[in-house]
Amino acid sequence: MARLLLMFTAALVASLGFSAGASAQEVKLRLASFLPATAVAGGLTAKRWVDEVNRRGKGIVQIDFVGPEAVPVPEQPNAVKTGVVDFHSGPGTFYRGALIEGEALTLSDYTVPELRKNGAWDYLNKLHAEKMNVTLITGFGDGVNFHIYTNKPANVADKVTPFAGITLRGPPVYKVFFESLGAKVVFTAPGEVFTALERNMVQGYGWPAWGIRDMGWLKMTKYRYDPGFYNVSVAIMVNNDRWKTLNKQQQDLIMDVAKWGEAEWPKWRAELTAQEEKIQKDGGVQVINLGPQLRERANDAFWNELLKASPQHIGHLMPLMRKK
Repeated sequence: MARLLLMFTAALVASLGFSAGASAQEVKLRLASFLPATAVAGGLTAKRWVDEVNRRGKGIVQIDFVGPEAVPVPEQPNAVKTGVVDFHSGPGTFYRGALIEGEALTLSDYTVPELRKNGAWDYLNKLHAEKMNVTLITGFGDGVNFHIYTNKPANVADKVTPFAGITLRGPPVYKVFFESLGAKVVFTAPGEVFTALERNMVQGYGWPAWGIRDMGWLKMTKYRYDPGFYNVSVAIMVNNDRWKTLNKQQQDLIMDVAKWGEAEWPKWRAELTAQEEKIQKDGGVQVINLGPQLRERANDAFWNELLKASPQHIGHLMPLMRKK
């Protein structure tokens, strides 16, 4: 009996020792961002989040940030779905083929903390888990709109199709709206836009209020059209299989930094918006205001497109994400 008790005690001590060692072991993860770390329109904020995880997580969890030079943008959503990378930072437009409902974040009138409270975030998280094998960790970009930029003036006298005769670069998120304005739409990766402008393949593009200098497009841009439309939305998500391997301490740290980033976001947004407005003004970009109907047309067209594609899920999400 004493021998059995001794063996049990030894096994228990060994087990506890192994668990303590395992929990103390630092886990190394990798995040792929759709934009480089220096790109203010998306990469910079994700990098700040990664840096804070790494600052707090020494000895617990560390995340290696890589951009499109390491994992091409079109491959990133599938890379996080299959576990090639652990995290992905990017907008829903790049995985709309797998989960078109993710585009609803682009149209949200509410912040991520507000979406957490009203149930929309949980609903979206469930869809992401089912169709993408990921968990949504956080998101940022609310309050930063998209704009149309061109190197030739639109026909502002035409209130219906002011961009007739102009080819605009845009991913699917812009397509229906841009075509309703009379523009021809072509898709190129962000890294190809400069060449497309230089060769006159496009005469303009859709992009957020931030980052046109970072992308090298400032000197090729003469006009910006206000008001802004949609809502920049960059989500940070983690592969579910990988997430389940993390212990509670590691998961809690990552989620704590998510909440920290959401609280910090309004301050970052104000600072970067002022900075980017000055960059565009100093760069000679002329602002042309096409009136409030531009934003209304954009948002209505996109909601209608999403509703047709996914009436059940978008029908549930619209009241939670749209203020009017």
